[in-house]
Amino acid sequence: MFEGNYHFENQLLDNMKVIKLLDQAIKQKKGFSLARFGIGEISYLSWPANGLLLQEFKRYESYAGVSNSPEIMRRELVRSLRDTDIAGLIAPWRLDPWAKQTRTVLKQLKFMPSKVCCAWIMQSLLDEGTLWPWLSNKKVFLVGRRSKEAEIVFKEQGVQIIGSLDLNGYAALNGVQNKLQSNQEWEIALISAGIPATILAPRIAKFTQKVAIDFGHALDMILDGKEYKHSDLVKKWNDQFEEENKN
Repeated sequence: MFEGNYHFENQLLDNMKVIKLLDQAIKQKKGFSLARFGIGEISYLSWPANGLLLQEFKRYESYAGVSNSPEIMRRELVRSLRDTDIAGLIAPWRLDPWAKQTRTVLKQLKFMPSKVCCAWIMQSLLDEGTLWPWLSNKKVFLVGRRSKEAEIVFKEQGVQIIGSLDLNGYAALNGVQNKLQSNQEWEIALISAGIPATILAPRIAKFTQKVAIDFGHALDMILDGKEYKHSDLVKKWNDQFEEENKN
């Protein structure tokens, strides 16, 4: 139990340090995960003490892969926060109110992750041009609802893709986990699947003894480039979701 200072931003690892730790884990063939706790995750972790954040997150819920009660989601996210090797947290210079809320959550849980980095680390690696050279000699498995279309782009960038799996919503987690466990070829799983990605990364790392990364919107940025707009993706998904529910 941690009783000290919850100012995690003073301990954020820089990008190169994170890459070094991931490479080290691959080399040593040991399970290692990076799970990111963005606005959705912090909203669930703030519940029930703060119910307002969840109400405000409602319209993103389906897009973020949430199909369960707040109790279950919170329990799973607490476990993920405790189990992940590196926790990606919201840096104050990105969204200060959410950094404050993250500190509140850590204080309520009386827990401080041993290693933290900025939640936007993967987007940052992409922006600074580090991502592709780093992945160029890795065996990668892509997970998420856009993983099939991403395969082509990754291959064009010289990345060795071992496979890809759809992951749409919390209910599909166990099936995806089983498939990843039965394939021993890959070295890194990049998971872009909203909140289920945060939950899955530490689980996968533990059961496969490989590296699992909650890759997030970096995948959308790779696919959509300058056209990338989070609000457009959410709207498109919600419209489609409503349409399917009507039929």
